[in-house]
Amino acid sequence: MAAPAPHRTDTLKESHWTDRRHGRITALCEEEVAGTPQIRSLSHYSNGILDFTVFRFPRAPLSSLVTELGDEEEHEALPGSRLLLCAQDLGAVLRPLGTGELMRTVVGNARGGLWGGRARPGEFLAAVTDLPDGVPAMDAAMNHLVTRIRTEVHSLPDELPGGDPHAKAHLRTGAGPEGPHVDFGTAAEPDAVYEERLRSLWRTHVNTTDLHYAGYYRDWTLVCVGDVFDAHELGPRFIGVSVRTRRTAYRDLSRSLRGHLVRLTDALALVAPPVPGRAPVDRLVLDVQEGAVYVHWTSPGAFVLGVTLDQRQVDNAERRLQGLAGAVGGVTTPPSR
Repeated sequence: MAAPAPHRTDTLKESHWTDRRHGRITALCEEEVAGTPQIRSLSHYSNGILDFTVFRFPRAPLSSLVTELGDEEEHEALPGSRLLLCAQDLGAVLRPLGTGELMRTVVGNARGGLWGGRARPGEFLAAVTDLPDGVPAMDAAMNHLVTRIRTEVHSLPDELPGGDPHAKAHLRTGAGPEGPHVDFGTAAEPDAVYEERLRSLWRTHVNTTDLHYAGYYRDWTLVCVGDVFDAHELGPRFIGVSVRTRRTAYRDLSRSLRGHLVRLTDALALVAPPVPGRAPVDRLVLDVQEGAVYVHWTSPGAFVLGVTLDQRQVDNAERRLQGLAGAVGGVTTPPSR
């Protein structure tokens, strides 16, 4: 099958842009945007300062933004600039977990999404899609682009943003003799049958290969959480951070997300305004050097938070969490007596 024809793009370069420093990177970005119609715009930052923006042409104005006629190009980098600030703060929150630097952030809803990631320390790229089904293609294109910049321009190794596409997912063979460590929070219904149904879901989704941890929250209050951190296979991953510390850290992260979500929503709303009756953000991915943290909203007041500690399994673990998110909705209340 022939590759799709490139669509029209334009590039806005800041006054400090030079071909010697930015030319090769700019060309790679222009190539990726031209070949990925789902990308509305792509911005490049050095040490927090915008270098250039490549954008699709034509495109609709940014939402909820009043600009003077002719200034639209100047504001195209605003969503990415806001995402950059959010990523810096979230990276500081995740750093004490000992799983490396935050290298990829994806946030999206039913109307579009944002992608942010670093090629190396101090170099950040941000992409925007304003299409309802545009996030997967944008995500794949940006993962490919940032890898090309690392390997072809900076002679750095591939960090596998998004995981290894050749990694084998966990085979569902039923719950093991022990299964994951499962706890229930104050939002869980005091019903033994209800708890057992949730425990069964955790046994069939949380495993030692891809999805290592999952928590379910309603109204920001814990319902159920489970992990396989005690498994022998994961022992080497807890040399620097204990199991107890990491369990506590992920619960703390779920509480701190509320404040970060406000800023992420503001950034996303510029290009993808919230859909009435739905959560303003459907999906958040925080991809670090050793795995990822995911948040998927099942309703405006409920979400699941998942974790993998294996960078190769980042994509597979998120797919596993999506399955859990879909299943958990069926047991949000105890069965009728």
